[in-house]
Amino acid sequence: MIMKTVAFRRGFTLLEVLIALLIFSVGMLGLAALQAYSVKTNQSAHLRSQATALANMMMDSIRANRQNVGHYYANQYVEFDCGTAPAASPPAQHDLEFWKQQVNCALPQGRGAVAPISANELAVCIRWSDARWESADGSAETSCAEDAATFGAGLEADGPGAGTDGQFSVFVVSSRF
Repeated sequence: MIMKTVAFRRGFTLLEVLIALLIFSVGMLGLAALQAYSVKTNQSAHLRSQATALANMMMDSIRANRQNVGHYYANQYVEFDCGTAPAASPPAQHDLEFWKQQVNCALPQGRGAVAPISANELAVCIRWSDARWESADGSAETSCAEDAATFGAGLEADGPGAGTDGQFSVFVVSSRF
């Protein structure tokens, strides 16, 4: 009788260990999924930080050359080759081409544009592919003025100034001149 009780207890302990191992394995799988999600959001935050810095750099260039603000307007998103040297003059064209080159080279499928959004306001827009969050087919076949209106950039608007359009992330910053 005593032997049967000891044998039963030994088997029950083995079962407890297997259940504990199963629970531990599920917890470790959850931690691995959390780590993968963390890496994905960290990369997306890095790209958004790059876009913010590039947009502010363009705004600073425009402020430094305020008398030629109209020469910075390029409403369409155009691919710019990373190896092409920007134009030497005039300064506004050089600033714009240099900036577009940096946007294209720093961000995946990055495109930049500058557009007037009112009589005394302009918007600096950046689009890039954030394929990690891909939800649908996106396109860079739009304009900066459309993105400024869609994402609420400007003093009259109350939008966030950033968002996604399919697989493309969009960042818009505006300023009064």
